[in-house]
Formats: sequence, structure tokens, C-alpha cells
Amino acid sequence: MEEYFGLLQRSPLFESVDTEGMRHILHCLEAYVSTVGKGEIINHYGDRIVWAGIVLEGKVALIAPGSDGEESSIRLAVPPESFGCSHSCLQNQPSQVTVVARKRTKILFLKLSKLLRREAMGCRYASLVTANLLKQTAAANLAQGRRIHVMSQKSIRDKLLLFLEQSRQEEADTLSAMNRQELADYLGTERSALSREMARMKKEGLIDYCRNEIKILSEN
Repeated sequence: MEEYFGLLQRSPLFESVDTEGMRHILHCLEAYVSTVGKGEIINHYGDRIVWAGIVLEGKVALIAPGSDGEESSIRLAVPPESFGCSHSCLQNQPSQVTVVARKRTKILFLKLSKLLRREAMGCRYASLVTANLLKQTAAANLAQGRRIHVMSQKSIRDKLLLFLEQSRQEEADTLSAMNRQELADYLGTERSALSREMARMKKEGLIDYCRNEIKILSEN
């Protein structure tokens, strides 16, 4: 597990945690590493989640069911991003998403509920990770707000331009981790309709793209 300490220290959850602290806190949180195959479901919709996960290798998608039976990917997690943190802390709450591996993926699982025990309050490493968890949860809430803003746009073009602008401002690599279907799911549209609109926008000189890389060429 120590081979991943450098990666984990780039995770918001372990910000400012040194090597000694990493060993200590991973032991306390009963951490273990597991590998899942492409397409394998890690958590089902409605599950009570005991373990949070941090992606060490690969990619997972958080998928929400729609009222019409269709499913959409609402978020991707790539190294060293996490999933299931809030539900791991509050284990009586059913998961609102299904988590599935998009490729062969290695995951570090953690029992974050142990951070809320009385004995953890006196541990400086547990206190640090708890503070990081609070900041990460706040950031996740802001990200959800940004997606709601994107989804509120009336046209595919406006949705895509707003999302590209948000990604540029945040210097995020989330977009490059998405394939075309995942981007369509995030924007709440059909892949074919998104591809047609992107082709028109490229012809008009608004954007350029190559595979998963998309950039804005014009502010208009």
C-alpha cells in the first residue's frame, strides 16, 4: 500500500498528512486495496455504504437512475479522487447512485465512520483528515451547484460552453477524463445531438476538439 502514498498525499482527503500519519490513519480506518474489472459494480443504488473509496488506478462513474428508466453518469472519479465519503460517515443513508468501474480499476477502501468516534477526537491525524473531509464535502457541494447551473441552460451549446468555461477556470482535468458518452450524460443530452452541435460549433470557430480534448476558441 505504501507505493501509493505519494498519490494519496495529492488527495484532498490526505492533504498535509505525512508518511507517518498516513500509516497511522490508514490502519485506524481499516484501509484495504481491491481491484475491480471494467463494468463491475462497486456500489449499487440504494446500498448502505460502509466503505468510502479512493481511486488509485483506473476510473469509476457515479450513475443516477432517471424516472424514465434511463441512467446518466453524474460524476467520474479518477486518481486520486474519492467517492462514497458522506455515505461512509452516515451509514444508515441509502446510496443515491450506482458506482461502476469504467475500466480495470484499483481502489483504496476506507471506513470513514471511524473518524466520528470519540477516541478519534484526540488523534491529531484523525482530526486533520476530518478537517480535510469537511473541506472536500464543501467542494463537492459547490461542484453539484455548478452542474445544476450547467443543466439549467436551455440549449446544448450553452450547456457545453458554460461547462468548458467552468473547467477552464478551475483548471480541472475532469473533462479530459470523459469520453463523449460520459460528457453527454453529464450535460443531460443525447450523444448524437451533442456530437452534431459540437461539429457545428467547431465549424463556426467557437471550439476545437480532438478525441476527449475540447477547448474554447471564442468568447462569443
